[in-house]
Amino acid sequence: MSFIEKVKRLNMENYEAGIGGNIKEVRLGLGYSQEKLANMCEISNSTLSAYENSKKIPNLITISKIAKALGVSIERLYYGDENISFIKSVPDEGRKIVNCVYVLWNLGVIEYYEHFMSMGMPMGYPGEEDRNGFFLDIVRHPMSIKRLLNSLNEYRSRENTYAEPEKYLEILLSSVATEINHEIERDKEDEKLRKDRQQKSKKKPTVENCKYAEEQRNG
Repeated sequence: MSFIEKVKRLNMENYEAGIGGNIKEVRLGLGYSQEKLANMCEISNSTLSAYENSKKIPNLITISKIAKALGVSIERLYYGDENISFIKSVPDEGRKIVNCVYVLWNLGVIEYYEHFMSMGMPMGYPGEEDRNGFFLDIVRHPMSIKRLLNSLNEYRSRENTYAEPEKYLEILLSSVATEINHEIERDKEDEKLRKDRQQKSKKKPTVENCKYAEEQRNG
């Protein structure tokens, strides 16, 4: 399951509706037949089929049995993933940041908007002068994240025009992640240079220190 598909599952109002699909996904991933899993859980093949096709919802005890047979947690079957591992498991910091921003944007937790009046004062959405609100405060990588949010807003308004919307989103997220990773590397290099300069300045004797040392010897 792709990152985009996993995020979409966060928007489900009824998580129980996804249990059957999650059972089927894990079962197929392990190469188990319906009959094999049904026998392991001591339920009929027709009952398991009804679960996987969302015709019936298993109770907690049955979900526990199925989860144990598949070697996963109940949360994996209930929510579709192990906590937020689809964010934490990515290998680089840039992609973690991009995935987090996308999840928050997709859930409507964060938005970026700007409307500048005279004197450069941001007031609210264009056409809603009486609306004042909070503006997203981005401490790190502001330009990259601003570009991501603006591109996501454009994507939302034109989603139906993309031949492969999920492919476009993946390209967009990867592009900004790479951009942020480059920024992180530059920041690390700058920090290393700063520390090297500090170390050199500590070792280099100043005129004041030399005078003080001379006075101490003569005192």
